[in-house]
Amino acid sequence: MTDNRLAGKKVAIVVESQYIPAEIKIYQQGFAFYGATVDLVSRLWGNPTMRFYSTIEPGVQDQVEWIDVSLDFEHVNVDDYVAVIVAANYVSVRLRWSERDDLNSSNAGAVVRDVPAVRFLQRAMANRRIIKGMPCHALWLLTPSPELLSGRRVICNKVVLADVLNAGAIYTPCAPNTPEGQRVVVDGDLVTNDGWHSSQRLVDQMAELLLRPATASNQACPHKGESMNKRVLAVLSEWGFWGEELIGPLEVFDDASFATTFATPTGARPVALPVSKDPTFVDPPLGKRVVSESVAAKVAAIDDPANPRLANPINLHDWFPNNPYPSSANYLREKEAYFAKLDERKDEISGRFDALLLVGGSGAVIDMMNNFRLQDLIRCFFELGKPIIAECYSIACLAFTIISEDDRRPIVSGKHVTGHPSPYDYTTGFGFWPPQRVISDLAAAKPDYVASDFPLIPHQLVMELAVGPEGCFHGNVGKELSVIVDYPFITGRSVADSFETGKQAKKVLEDEKHRRYGW
Repeated sequence: MTDNRLAGKKVAIVVESQYIPAEIKIYQQGFAFYGATVDLVSRLWGNPTMRFYSTIEPGVQDQVEWIDVSLDFEHVNVDDYVAVIVAANYVSVRLRWSERDDLNSSNAGAVVRDVPAVRFLQRAMANRRIIKGMPCHALWLLTPSPELLSGRRVICNKVVLADVLNAGAIYTPCAPNTPEGQRVVVDGDLVTNDGWHSSQRLVDQMAELLLRPATASNQACPHKGESMNKRVLAVLSEWGFWGEELIGPLEVFDDASFATTFATPTGARPVALPVSKDPTFVDPPLGKRVVSESVAAKVAAIDDPANPRLANPINLHDWFPNNPYPSSANYLREKEAYFAKLDERKDEISGRFDALLLVGGSGAVIDMMNNFRLQDLIRCFFELGKPIIAECYSIACLAFTIISEDDRRPIVSGKHVTGHPSPYDYTTGFGFWPPQRVISDLAAAKPDYVASDFPLIPHQLVMELAVGPEGCFHGNVGKELSVIVDYPFITGRSVADSFETGKQAKKVLEDEKHRRYGW
């Protein structure tokens, strides 16, 4: 039985001599299963075709395989492909070779960036709808252009690790007990592994990206003149996010073919609050059930540890620099380095993301609301004029993010926002689930449940003070929905507003005429 959902689509495999035959077969058979056409691409040096030899495997020294390639980098359009994979082993090493012999310290970087394989990968990386598979040593073809790897979460062969780190990538090793054939890291449109033994897993992850609604196969490669799909960075708490406040906007984004990348404060997998998966839960202030059966099932599915979608989020702690203490012995130099690094991050965000989503839930009060690195991330989007979407308790993150160190007003000063109003507050405090201690059974989870004896933050008061006399906080108590758009901010009051928040964000991202709504 085959699955033809990629019928009519093409996948490129970049090869050279000393390839691993079993790896190439996995790619060819794996994507052929989905109906895709698989092309072999390389540098042919002006020849109509070239024959490349395989590596010699231990124990079979007398067996060398050959493949014929008739497609040259210079004569194919990378945008015709939904996916590009660079074969492992010494393929990338050979493809970085340049025939020029006039290398010197001033032109070496430009020379290596100009070899055909590197230019081919540069074009592929520029198109976010092309899924890139970079196993083993393959990232060596991206390191000549550090802007392609800066801030990207990857895994690789340890031989190339130093170059990958120097290019600004975030090395993201799998858990120590991860089987050899399962070591794959996904960062948006970039899929990496640390060796060819994980080739089947690489294919599976790439196929999932191509076939899921957010990057459906019929939208994975843009037509000529078609704009790139939008890219959203979603930040979630490690202490408990509210499920529907992720599912609502995420479903809207998926249906619109937006690509969503996830981040957490320390890189741990985010966890959904157990009550947000419980359709019998009655919210005390509202006096009614707030989780439908269908949403509960969706939250349980995405929160399942076996579901890879929330695995390996971007680690904000490693991604953004530490703001030095004024008492530091080298404060001025450290401060200069801090601002320089923030400029790098802003440049990276400028080309990588179109919007920021802050997912709500009580956990946001613990590790998001006054998180200095998250504030720097928010400020990057604010300074770039990109949409910032926030829900429920996460909206307070905007109140604690100042315009600059010289202008210490909150970035929402003078703006219209909504958020969790005082009548929605619990009287007994918030509930949190410490990272790595979540238990799916609610009764069994009680020993791990952490609660305060009173609300930790008067959310409405904080937001009223943050927007100031020229802005307005709209609680819209008694109204079924409350979503406010006062660009660049899109704020949703609470759980019931999650899907509408996503819809309004989609409108803003697709047409700037929707930059005011809700008051």
